[in-house]
Amino acid sequence: MLCLDAGDGCVEEGICGETLMFGIGTRRFLGMTGIGIIVGFLATPVSWSDPPGRRKTQDDPFATTRTPPSVDWPHLQRWERLLPAGAESTVLETFQQPVSEEAESGPELSLGDCINLVLERHPHLKAVQASIAATEGGYRALLRFGTVGTLLSPDLDVRKQQAQRGLEGALGEYQRVHNELVEDTIRLYYTVVYAQQQKAIADEVVEQLQDLIEILENIIKKATTPDELGGLTTEKVLTVKIGLREARQLQATAIVGRKRARAALRQLMHVQPDYAFRLKDKELPVMAQMAEVTREKVVELALQRRPELALAAAGVDIFRLEVYAQSRIPFRRVVPTFASGADLHSRDVPHAQRGKEYRPGGIIPEMPTQLVGSKYDRVARALNFSQKAEAMYDNVRSLIILEAENGYLELELAREKVRLAKEKNDLALELLKLARKNIPLAKTGREQIYQVEVLAAKAQADYVEAVYQHLLALAALERITAGGITPQFPGRALPAGPTLQNPHNK
Repeated sequence: MLCLDAGDGCVEEGICGETLMFGIGTRRFLGMTGIGIIVGFLATPVSWSDPPGRRKTQDDPFATTRTPPSVDWPHLQRWERLLPAGAESTVLETFQQPVSEEAESGPELSLGDCINLVLERHPHLKAVQASIAATEGGYRALLRFGTVGTLLSPDLDVRKQQAQRGLEGALGEYQRVHNELVEDTIRLYYTVVYAQQQKAIADEVVEQLQDLIEILENIIKKATTPDELGGLTTEKVLTVKIGLREARQLQATAIVGRKRARAALRQLMHVQPDYAFRLKDKELPVMAQMAEVTREKVVELALQRRPELALAAAGVDIFRLEVYAQSRIPFRRVVPTFASGADLHSRDVPHAQRGKEYRPGGIIPEMPTQLVGSKYDRVARALNFSQKAEAMYDNVRSLIILEAENGYLELELAREKVRLAKEKNDLALELLKLARKNIPLAKTGREQIYQVEVLAAKAQADYVEAVYQHLLALAALERITAGGITPQFPGRALPAGPTLQNPHNK
Protein backbone atom coordinates (compact mmCIF):
# COMPACT_ATOMS: atom_id res chain seq x y z
CA MET A 1 0.00 0.00 0.00
CA LEU A 2 1.35 3.40 -0.94
CA CYS A 3 1.91 5.93 1.84
CA LEU A 4 1.94 9.57 0.86
CA ASP A 5 2.94 12.22 3.39
CA ALA A 6 1.92 15.86 3.31
CA GLY A 7 4.58 18.52 3.02
CA ASP A 8 4.34 22.14 4.02
CA GLY A 9 1.30 23.97 2.73
CA CYS A 10 3.02 27.24 1.80
CA VAL A 11 6.25 28.58 0.45
CA GLU A 12 8.32 31.49 1.66
CA GLU A 13 7.41 35.11 1.03
CA GLY A 14 3.73 34.46 1.68
CA ILE A 15 3.20 32.45 -1.48
CA CYS A 16 0.60 29.79 -0.62
CA GLY A 17 1.15 26.18 -1.58
CA GLU A 18 -0.96 24.94 -4.48
CA THR A 19 -8.92 21.69 -9.07
CA LEU A 20 -15.36 21.10 -11.92
CA MET A 21 -15.92 19.34 -11.92
CA PHE A 22 -16.33 19.49 -9.62
CA GLY A 23 -15.04 21.76 -12.28
CA ILE A 24 -15.97 25.08 -10.51
CA GLY A 25 -15.52 28.54 -11.90
CA THR A 26 -12.50 29.47 -9.80
CA ARG A 27 -10.24 27.52 -12.13
CA ARG A 28 -10.76 30.28 -14.63
CA PHE A 29 -8.09 32.23 -12.83
CA LEU A 30 -5.91 31.14 -15.69
CA GLY A 31 -7.74 33.94 -17.46
CA MET A 32 -5.63 36.27 -15.35
CA THR A 33 -3.39 36.39 -18.40
CA GLY A 34 -5.84 38.95 -19.71
CA ILE A 35 -4.99 41.22 -16.81
CA GLY A 36 -1.30 40.97 -17.65
CA ILE A 37 -2.04 41.88 -21.25
CA ILE A 38 -4.20 44.81 -20.17
CA VAL A 39 -1.59 46.17 -17.81
CA GLY A 40 0.97 45.64 -20.58
CA PHE A 41 -0.56 48.59 -22.39
CA LEU A 42 1.03 50.80 -19.78
CA ALA A 43 4.45 50.27 -21.31
CA THR A 44 3.49 51.40 -24.83
CA PRO A 45 4.85 54.80 -25.93
CA VAL A 46 1.80 55.52 -28.11
CA SER A 47 -0.43 58.40 -26.92
CA TRP A 48 -4.03 58.38 -28.11
CA SER A 49 -4.96 61.79 -26.69
CA ASP A 50 -3.48 64.73 -24.89
CA PRO A 51 -3.08 64.42 -21.12
CA PRO A 52 -6.04 65.79 -19.17
CA GLY A 53 -5.77 69.15 -17.43
CA ARG A 54 -3.34 70.73 -19.95
CA ARG A 55 -4.34 73.87 -21.87
CA LYS A 56 -2.80 74.63 -25.25
CA THR A 57 -1.83 78.28 -25.50
CA GLN A 58 0.53 80.13 -27.75
CA ASP A 59 2.87 80.67 -24.81
CA ASP A 60 2.98 77.01 -24.04
CA PRO A 61 6.15 75.56 -25.65
CA PHE A 62 4.76 72.05 -25.34
CA ALA A 63 1.47 72.80 -27.11
CA THR A 64 0.89 70.61 -30.14
CA THR A 65 0.10 72.07 -33.56
CA ARG A 66 -1.73 68.95 -34.72
CA THR A 67 -5.34 69.58 -35.70
CA PRO A 68 -7.64 66.98 -34.17
CA PRO A 69 -9.57 65.06 -36.82
CA SER A 70 -13.26 65.85 -37.14
CA VAL A 71 -14.41 62.38 -38.05
CA ASP A 72 -17.92 61.21 -37.39
CA TRP A 73 -17.87 57.61 -36.10
CA PRO A 74 -21.21 56.06 -37.09
CA HIS A 75 -20.34 52.67 -35.64
CA LEU A 76 -19.69 54.30 -32.25
CA GLN A 77 -23.06 56.01 -32.39
CA ARG A 78 -24.78 52.72 -33.18
CA TRP A 79 -22.94 51.07 -30.30
CA GLU A 80 -24.05 53.79 -27.89
CA ARG A 81 -27.64 53.35 -28.99
CA LEU A 82 -27.44 49.69 -28.02
CA LEU A 83 -26.50 50.53 -24.44
CA PRO A 84 -29.31 50.50 -21.82
CA ALA A 85 -30.95 53.77 -20.95
CA GLY A 86 -29.89 55.53 -17.77
CA ALA A 87 -33.29 55.23 -16.13
CA GLU A 88 -33.47 51.48 -16.75
CA SER A 89 -29.99 50.85 -15.40
CA THR A 90 -30.85 52.83 -12.26
CA VAL A 91 -33.86 50.57 -11.62
CA LEU A 92 -31.74 47.46 -12.03
CA GLU A 93 -29.02 48.71 -9.74
CA THR A 94 -31.62 49.11 -7.00
CA PHE A 95 -32.02 45.35 -6.81
CA GLN A 96 -28.34 44.43 -7.20
CA GLN A 97 -26.45 43.16 -4.18
CA PRO A 98 -22.66 42.93 -4.14
CA VAL A 99 -21.13 39.48 -3.89
CA SER A 100 -20.12 38.92 -0.30
CA GLU A 101 -18.40 36.12 1.54
CA GLU A 102 -20.12 33.78 3.95
CA ALA A 103 -19.33 34.31 7.60
CA GLU A 104 -17.56 31.25 8.98
CA SER A 105 -18.71 29.89 12.31
CA GLY A 106 -19.53 26.59 13.93
CA PRO A 107 -17.28 23.55 14.48
CA GLU A 108 -13.99 23.23 12.66
CA LEU A 109 -14.01 20.17 10.42
CA SER A 110 -10.96 18.42 9.06
CA LEU A 111 -11.00 16.20 6.00
CA GLY A 112 -11.35 13.14 8.25
CA ASP A 113 -14.32 14.72 10.02
CA CYS A 114 -16.11 15.38 6.73
CA ILE A 115 -15.48 11.84 5.48
CA ASN A 116 -16.83 10.37 8.73
CA LEU A 117 -19.97 12.49 8.51
CA VAL A 118 -20.58 11.50 4.89
CA LEU A 119 -20.17 7.78 5.57
CA GLU A 120 -22.41 8.03 8.62
CA ARG A 121 -25.23 10.12 7.19
CA HIS A 122 -25.41 9.91 3.39
CA PRO A 123 -28.73 8.44 2.13
CA HIS A 124 -27.12 6.52 -0.74
CA LEU A 125 -25.08 4.42 1.62
CA LYS A 126 -28.10 3.82 3.83
CA ALA A 127 -30.11 2.76 0.79
CA VAL A 128 -27.47 0.22 -0.19
CA GLN A 129 -27.42 -1.10 3.37
CA ALA A 130 -31.20 -1.56 3.21
CA SER A 131 -30.82 -3.37 -0.12
CA ILE A 132 -28.24 -5.69 1.42
CA ALA A 133 -30.59 -6.44 4.30
CA ALA A 134 -33.40 -7.26 1.86
CA THR A 135 -31.12 -9.54 -0.17
CA GLU A 136 -29.93 -11.27 2.97
CA GLY A 137 -33.53 -11.74 4.09
CA GLY A 138 -34.40 -13.40 0.80
CA TYR A 139 -31.40 -15.70 1.06
CA ARG A 140 -32.38 -16.78 4.59
CA ALA A 141 -35.94 -17.40 3.46
CA LEU A 142 -34.70 -19.82 0.81
CA LEU A 143 -32.56 -21.62 3.37
CA ARG A 144 -35.68 -22.42 5.43
CA PHE A 145 -37.05 -24.64 2.67
CA GLY A 146 -36.31 -28.28 3.45
CA THR A 147 -36.71 -31.58 1.59
CA VAL A 148 -40.38 -31.01 0.81
CA GLY A 149 -39.56 -27.71 -0.85
CA THR A 150 -36.92 -29.38 -2.96
CA LEU A 151 -39.42 -31.96 -4.16
CA LEU A 152 -41.92 -29.26 -5.13
CA SER A 153 -39.26 -27.02 -6.69
CA PRO A 154 -36.40 -29.02 -8.24
CA ASP A 155 -34.50 -25.77 -8.93
CA LEU A 156 -34.49 -24.70 -5.25
CA ASP A 157 -30.85 -25.62 -4.62
CA VAL A 158 -29.79 -23.56 -7.62
CA ARG A 159 -31.90 -20.62 -6.45
CA LYS A 160 -30.12 -20.75 -3.07
CA GLN A 161 -26.77 -20.51 -4.83
CA GLN A 162 -28.03 -17.59 -6.92
CA ALA A 163 -29.21 -15.82 -3.78
CA GLN A 164 -25.80 -16.28 -2.20
CA ARG A 165 -24.08 -14.77 -5.27
CA GLY A 166 -26.58 -11.91 -5.16
CA LEU A 167 -25.62 -11.20 -1.55
CA GLU A 168 -21.95 -11.08 -2.55
CA GLY A 169 -22.83 -8.66 -5.33
CA ALA A 170 -24.74 -6.43 -2.91
CA LEU A 171 -21.69 -6.22 -0.66
CA GLY A 172 -19.62 -5.19 -3.68
CA GLU A 173 -22.17 -2.47 -4.45
CA TYR A 174 -21.79 -1.13 -0.92
CA GLN A 175 -18.02 -0.91 -1.30
CA ARG A 176 -18.37 0.86 -4.65
CA VAL A 177 -20.65 3.54 -3.20
CA HIS A 178 -18.32 3.89 -0.20
CA ASN A 179 -15.30 4.52 -2.43
CA GLU A 180 -17.15 7.06 -4.58
CA LEU A 181 -18.39 9.02 -1.57
CA VAL A 182 -14.88 9.23 -0.15
CA GLU A 183 -13.55 10.61 -3.43
CA ASP A 184 -16.40 13.12 -3.67
CA THR A 185 -15.72 14.34 -0.14
CA ILE A 186 -12.01 14.84 -0.82
CA ARG A 187 -12.79 16.66 -4.05
CA LEU A 188 -15.31 19.07 -2.49
CA TYR A 189 -13.25 19.67 0.66
CA TYR A 190 -10.20 20.76 -1.30
CA THR A 191 -12.35 22.67 -3.78
CA VAL A 192 -13.46 24.94 -0.94
CA VAL A 193 -9.84 25.45 0.13
CA TYR A 194 -8.76 26.02 -3.47
CA ALA A 195 -11.40 28.70 -4.05
CA GLN A 196 -10.34 30.50 -0.87
CA GLN A 197 -6.70 30.59 -1.98
CA GLN A 198 -7.62 31.87 -5.42
CA LYS A 199 -9.71 34.61 -3.85
CA ALA A 200 -6.71 35.69 -1.80
CA ILE A 201 -4.69 36.00 -5.01
CA ALA A 202 -7.48 37.99 -6.66
CA ASP A 203 -7.63 40.27 -3.61
CA GLU A 204 -3.96 41.01 -4.02
CA VAL A 205 -4.34 41.83 -7.73
CA VAL A 206 -7.28 44.14 -6.97
CA GLU A 207 -5.24 45.98 -4.37
CA GLN A 208 -2.32 46.36 -6.76
CA LEU A 209 -4.48 47.79 -9.54
CA GLN A 210 -6.22 50.18 -7.14
CA ASP A 211 -2.84 51.50 -6.02
CA LEU A 212 -1.75 51.83 -9.65
CA ILE A 213 -4.84 53.85 -10.59
CA GLU A 214 -4.33 56.18 -7.64
CA ILE A 215 -0.66 56.76 -8.50
CA LEU A 216 -1.36 57.36 -12.20
CA GLU A 217 -4.18 59.80 -11.51
CA ASN A 218 -2.00 61.75 -9.07
CA ILE A 219 0.82 61.92 -11.60
CA ILE A 220 -1.51 63.25 -14.29
CA LYS A 221 -2.94 65.89 -11.93
CA LYS A 222 0.45 67.15 -10.79
CA ALA A 223 2.43 66.84 -14.04
CA THR A 224 3.38 70.07 -15.81
CA THR A 225 5.74 68.71 -18.46
CA PRO A 226 5.72 65.66 -20.75
CA ASP A 227 8.81 64.35 -18.96
CA GLU A 228 6.86 64.22 -15.73
CA LEU A 229 4.03 62.41 -17.46
CA GLY A 230 6.38 59.79 -18.90
CA GLY A 231 3.94 58.90 -21.69
CA LEU A 232 0.92 58.68 -19.37
CA THR A 233 -2.49 59.32 -20.96
CA THR A 234 -6.15 59.10 -20.06
CA GLU A 235 -6.47 55.97 -22.20
CA LYS A 236 -3.88 54.17 -20.10
CA VAL A 237 -5.69 55.01 -16.89
CA LEU A 238 -8.97 53.74 -18.37
CA THR A 239 -7.21 50.56 -19.44
CA VAL A 240 -6.06 49.92 -15.89
CA LYS A 241 -9.58 50.58 -14.62
CA ILE A 242 -10.91 47.95 -17.03
CA GLY A 243 -8.28 45.55 -15.69
CA LEU A 244 -9.46 46.34 -12.16
CA ARG A 245 -13.02 45.34 -13.08
CA GLU A 246 -11.72 42.12 -14.61
CA ALA A 247 -9.86 41.32 -11.40
CA ARG A 248 -13.00 41.99 -9.38
CA GLN A 249 -14.89 39.58 -11.63
CA LEU A 250 -12.33 36.91 -10.79
CA GLN A 251 -12.71 37.84 -7.13
CA ALA A 252 -16.48 37.38 -7.33
CA THR A 253 -16.04 34.10 -9.21
CA ALA A 254 -13.88 32.76 -6.39
CA ILE A 255 -16.39 33.84 -3.72
CA VAL A 256 -19.34 32.26 -5.51
CA GLY A 257 -17.33 29.14 -6.37
CA ARG A 258 -16.47 28.67 -2.72
CA LYS A 259 -20.12 29.06 -1.73
CA ARG A 260 -21.15 26.44 -4.29
CA ALA A 261 -18.50 24.01 -3.07
CA ARG A 262 -19.57 24.50 0.55
CA ALA A 263 -23.22 23.92 -0.41
CA ALA A 264 -22.28 20.71 -2.22
CA LEU A 265 -20.21 19.58 0.76
CA ARG A 266 -23.18 20.20 3.08
CA GLN A 267 -25.39 18.13 0.78
CA LEU A 268 -22.83 15.34 0.77
CA MET A 269 -22.65 15.36 4.57
CA HIS A 270 -26.48 15.39 4.60
CA VAL A 271 -26.82 18.34 6.95
CA GLN A 272 -29.25 21.24 6.81
CA PRO A 273 -28.51 24.21 4.49
CA ASP A 274 -28.09 26.49 7.51
CA TYR A 275 -25.52 24.22 9.17
CA ALA A 276 -22.44 26.36 9.86
CA PHE A 277 -18.95 24.88 9.83
CA ARG A 278 -15.36 25.88 9.23
CA LEU A 279 -12.66 23.92 7.42
CA LYS A 280 -9.47 23.18 9.27
CA ASP A 281 -7.21 23.47 6.21
CA LYS A 282 -6.55 26.99 4.98
CA GLU A 283 -4.12 26.03 2.22
CA LEU A 284 -3.87 23.11 -0.18
CA PRO A 285 -1.32 20.54 1.01
CA VAL A 286 1.62 19.78 -1.25
CA MET A 287 1.79 15.98 -1.16
CA ALA A 288 5.20 14.30 -1.21
CA GLN A 289 5.37 10.90 -2.88
CA MET A 290 7.01 8.35 -0.60
CA ALA A 291 6.59 5.21 -2.71
CA GLU A 292 6.86 4.34 -6.37
CA VAL A 293 3.68 4.34 -8.42
CA THR A 294 3.76 2.62 -11.80
CA ARG A 295 1.14 1.95 -14.43
CA GLU A 296 1.46 -1.80 -13.93
CA LYS A 297 0.96 -1.48 -10.18
CA VAL A 298 -2.15 0.68 -10.57
CA VAL A 299 -3.70 -1.75 -13.07
CA GLU A 300 -2.89 -4.75 -10.88
CA LEU A 301 -4.42 -3.17 -7.77
CA ALA A 302 -7.53 -2.14 -9.69
CA LEU A 303 -8.11 -5.67 -11.02
CA GLN A 304 -7.56 -7.19 -7.59
CA ARG A 305 -9.64 -4.82 -5.48
CA ARG A 306 -12.35 -3.13 -7.53
CA PRO A 307 -15.82 -4.09 -6.23
CA GLU A 308 -17.29 -3.53 -9.71
CA LEU A 309 -15.33 -6.51 -10.98
CA ALA A 310 -16.50 -8.70 -8.09
CA LEU A 311 -20.05 -7.54 -8.78
CA ALA A 312 -19.73 -8.47 -12.46
CA ALA A 313 -18.25 -11.87 -11.56
CA ALA A 314 -21.17 -12.58 -9.23
CA GLY A 315 -23.51 -11.63 -12.06
CA VAL A 316 -21.84 -14.10 -14.41
CA ASP A 317 -22.29 -16.89 -11.85
CA ILE A 318 -25.96 -16.02 -11.39
CA PHE A 319 -26.57 -16.17 -15.14
CA ARG A 320 -24.72 -19.47 -15.45
CA LEU A 321 -26.73 -20.93 -12.59
CA GLU A 322 -29.92 -19.95 -14.41
CA VAL A 323 -29.01 -22.44 -17.14
CA TYR A 324 -28.86 -25.23 -14.52
CA ALA A 325 -32.06 -24.02 -12.88
CA GLN A 326 -33.97 -24.23 -16.16
CA SER A 327 -32.60 -27.73 -16.82
CA ARG A 328 -33.96 -28.95 -13.45
CA ILE A 329 -37.59 -28.43 -14.56
CA PRO A 330 -38.36 -30.66 -17.55
CA PHE A 331 -42.14 -30.52 -18.07
CA ARG A 332 -43.29 -26.99 -17.28
CA ARG A 333 -43.75 -24.59 -20.20
CA VAL A 334 -43.39 -21.35 -18.19
CA VAL A 335 -40.61 -21.13 -15.59
CA PRO A 336 -39.73 -17.96 -13.60
CA THR A 337 -36.11 -16.78 -13.66
CA PHE A 338 -34.06 -15.08 -10.98
CA ALA A 339 -35.05 -11.74 -12.56
CA SER A 340 -38.58 -12.19 -11.24
CA GLY A 341 -37.26 -11.36 -7.77
CA ALA A 342 -34.53 -8.88 -8.67
CA ASP A 343 -34.10 -5.66 -10.68
CA LEU A 344 -31.30 -6.15 -13.16
CA HIS A 345 -31.17 -2.43 -13.96
CA SER A 346 -30.95 -1.17 -10.38
CA ARG A 347 -27.22 -0.45 -10.69
CA ASP A 348 -25.64 2.28 -12.75
CA VAL A 349 -24.27 1.35 -16.14
CA PRO A 350 -21.83 3.91 -17.62
CA HIS A 351 -22.94 5.33 -20.94
CA ALA A 352 -20.56 5.88 -23.84
CA GLN A 353 -19.49 9.42 -24.67
CA ARG A 354 -18.19 10.53 -28.04
CA GLY A 355 -16.90 13.98 -27.20
CA LYS A 356 -13.38 15.31 -26.90
CA GLU A 357 -12.44 12.33 -24.73
CA TYR A 358 -13.02 8.65 -25.47
CA ARG A 359 -15.26 7.10 -22.83
CA PRO A 360 -16.68 3.69 -23.75
CA GLY A 361 -19.91 2.56 -22.15
CA GLY A 362 -20.98 -0.58 -20.34
CA ILE A 363 -23.24 -3.43 -21.39
CA ILE A 364 -26.74 -3.62 -19.93
CA PRO A 365 -27.61 -7.06 -18.48
CA GLU A 366 -30.66 -8.83 -19.85
CA MET A 367 -32.89 -11.57 -18.46
CA PRO A 368 -36.71 -11.88 -18.75
CA THR A 369 -38.73 -12.58 -15.63
CA GLN A 370 -39.76 -15.94 -17.07
CA LEU A 371 -38.71 -18.28 -19.86
CA VAL A 372 -41.32 -19.97 -22.05
CA GLY A 373 -41.07 -23.18 -24.04
CA SER A 374 -39.76 -26.67 -23.73
CA LYS A 375 -36.84 -27.54 -21.50
CA TYR A 376 -34.47 -27.42 -24.47
CA ASP A 377 -35.72 -24.01 -25.61
CA ARG A 378 -35.57 -22.53 -22.12
CA VAL A 379 -32.05 -23.81 -21.50
CA ALA A 380 -30.91 -22.52 -24.88
CA ARG A 381 -32.24 -19.01 -24.16
CA ALA A 382 -30.74 -19.01 -20.67
CA LEU A 383 -27.41 -20.01 -22.19
CA ASN A 384 -27.55 -17.08 -24.61
CA PHE A 385 -28.20 -14.63 -21.77
CA SER A 386 -25.35 -16.22 -19.84
CA GLN A 387 -22.98 -15.64 -22.74
CA LYS A 388 -24.03 -12.00 -22.80
CA ALA A 389 -23.23 -11.76 -19.08
CA GLU A 390 -19.74 -13.12 -19.76
CA ALA A 391 -19.27 -10.47 -22.43
CA MET A 392 -20.43 -7.89 -19.88
CA TYR A 393 -17.78 -9.11 -17.43
CA ASP A 394 -15.05 -8.83 -20.08
CA ASN A 395 -16.23 -5.32 -20.87
CA VAL A 396 -16.19 -4.29 -17.21
CA ARG A 397 -12.67 -5.66 -16.87
CA SER A 398 -11.44 -3.72 -19.90
CA LEU A 399 -13.10 -0.53 -18.62
CA ILE A 400 -11.37 -0.90 -15.27
CA ILE A 401 -8.01 -1.38 -16.98
CA LEU A 402 -8.59 1.70 -19.12
CA GLU A 403 -9.64 3.77 -16.11
CA ALA A 404 -6.58 2.60 -14.17
CA GLU A 405 -4.24 3.58 -17.01
CA ASN A 406 -5.93 6.97 -17.41
CA GLY A 407 -5.79 7.56 -13.66
CA TYR A 408 -2.06 6.85 -13.60
CA LEU A 409 -1.43 9.13 -16.59
CA GLU A 410 -3.46 11.92 -14.97
CA LEU A 411 -1.35 11.61 -11.83
CA GLU A 412 1.84 11.63 -13.87
CA LEU A 413 0.74 14.79 -15.70
CA ALA A 414 -0.37 16.45 -12.46
CA ARG A 415 2.99 15.78 -10.81
CA GLU A 416 4.86 17.32 -13.74
CA LYS A 417 2.61 20.37 -13.73
CA VAL A 418 3.21 20.88 -10.02
CA ARG A 419 6.97 20.75 -10.56
CA LEU A 420 6.93 23.21 -13.45
CA ALA A 421 4.43 25.53 -11.76
CA LYS A 422 6.59 25.59 -8.64
CA GLU A 423 9.65 26.53 -10.70
CA LYS A 424 7.68 29.24 -12.53
CA ASN A 425 6.39 30.61 -9.25
CA ASP A 426 9.91 30.78 -7.80
CA LEU A 427 11.21 32.60 -10.89
CA ALA A 428 8.32 35.07 -10.80
CA LEU A 429 8.96 35.74 -7.12
CA GLU A 430 12.65 36.42 -7.81
CA LEU A 431 11.70 38.73 -10.69
CA LEU A 432 9.30 40.61 -8.43
CA LYS A 433 12.01 41.14 -5.81
CA LEU A 434 14.37 42.56 -8.42
CA ALA A 435 11.66 44.78 -9.91
CA ARG A 436 10.75 46.26 -6.55
CA LYS A 437 14.39 46.95 -5.89
CA ASN A 438 15.48 48.39 -9.25
CA ILE A 439 12.40 50.22 -10.64
CA PRO A 440 11.62 53.46 -8.78
CA LEU A 441 7.98 54.51 -8.93
CA ALA A 442 8.75 58.19 -9.40
CA LYS A 443 10.51 57.89 -12.77
CA THR A 444 9.83 56.79 -16.31
CA GLY A 445 9.16 53.05 -16.49
CA ARG A 446 7.27 52.95 -13.21
CA GLU A 447 4.47 50.97 -14.93
CA GLN A 448 6.73 47.97 -15.40
CA ILE A 449 6.61 46.94 -11.76
CA TYR A 450 2.86 46.47 -12.02
CA GLN A 451 3.29 44.23 -15.01
CA VAL A 452 5.67 42.14 -12.91
CA GLU A 453 3.21 42.17 -10.00
CA VAL A 454 0.45 40.78 -12.20
CA LEU A 455 2.83 38.23 -13.72
CA ALA A 456 3.80 37.03 -10.24
CA ALA A 457 0.15 36.79 -9.20
CA LYS A 458 -0.66 34.67 -12.24
CA ALA A 459 2.30 32.37 -11.53
CA GLN A 460 1.05 31.91 -8.00
CA ALA A 461 -2.48 31.17 -9.22
CA ASP A 462 -1.11 28.60 -11.68
CA TYR A 463 0.82 26.92 -8.88
CA VAL A 464 -2.28 26.68 -6.68
CA GLU A 465 -4.21 25.27 -9.66
CA ALA A 466 -1.52 22.63 -10.28
CA VAL A 467 -1.51 21.51 -6.63
CA TYR A 468 -5.33 21.32 -6.70
CA GLN A 469 -5.34 19.12 -9.79
CA HIS A 470 -2.70 16.90 -8.18
CA LEU A 471 -4.91 16.37 -5.13
CA LEU A 472 -7.87 15.46 -7.34
CA ALA A 473 -5.71 12.97 -9.25
CA LEU A 474 -4.66 11.33 -5.97
CA ALA A 475 -8.27 11.09 -4.79
CA ALA A 476 -9.31 9.52 -8.10
CA LEU A 477 -6.42 7.04 -7.94
CA GLU A 478 -7.54 5.93 -4.48
CA ARG A 479 -11.01 5.13 -5.82
CA ILE A 480 -9.63 3.49 -8.98
CA THR A 481 -7.49 1.12 -6.91
CA ALA A 482 -10.23 0.67 -4.26
CA GLY A 483 -7.90 1.88 -1.52
CA GLY A 484 -4.84 0.00 -2.78
CA ILE A 485 -3.20 3.43 -3.04
CA THR A 486 -4.29 5.57 -0.10
CA PRO A 487 -2.82 9.08 0.12
CA GLN A 488 -2.32 10.27 3.68
CA PHE A 489 -4.10 13.59 3.39
CA PRO A 490 -3.66 15.87 6.45
CA GLY A 491 -6.32 15.44 9.13
CA ARG A 492 -7.77 12.31 7.59
CA ALA A 493 -6.78 9.61 10.09
CA LEU A 494 -9.18 10.69 12.84
CA PRO A 495 -10.97 7.81 14.60
CA ALA A 496 -14.44 9.34 14.65
CA GLY A 497 -16.36 12.30 13.31
CA PRO A 498 -17.55 15.28 15.37
CA THR A 499 -20.93 15.59 17.00
CA LEU A 500 -23.33 17.86 15.13
CA GLN A 501 -24.49 20.73 17.32
CA ASN A 502 -27.12 22.19 14.98
CA PRO A 503 -30.60 21.32 16.37
CA HIS A 504 -32.07 21.26 12.84
CA ASN A 505 -29.98 18.18 11.99
CA LYS A 506 -31.98 15.77 14.11
